[in-house]
Amino acid sequence: MKKSISLISLFVLVVITGCTLDHDPDDDYLHDHSVEVEGSEMRQLTVEQVADLWEIDSQKLLDKIVEEFNLKGDYTPETVVDVMRLEYKFSPAIVKDIAEEIKTGIEI
Repeated sequence: MKKSISLISLFVLVVITGCTLDHDPDDDYLHDHSVEVEGSEMRQLTVEQVADLWEIDSQKLLDKIVEEFNLKGDYTPETVVDVMRLEYKFSPAIVKDIAEEIKTGIEI
């Protein structure tokens, strides 16, 4: 009897959870990334450290970030993401998206 109740409860939980986890695919903050890192941690990393996490070219990542936000500063791969955010307050999640796009070749 307990097994039946447990199985039914589990089934109901799976059905309810499946219904509530639907999300808008255009929501940049819900994308799965090959690297899991919090935004607060991302802000403290250099562009090169971010690139190393994704195993991508740091200069290419830097160029894409500068292009995406039309940044005018003199940045290098050794620049900390938070320093770049002083010029334009972008979300670190977007840097994760850019890194993922470079790694996979698939636009997020």
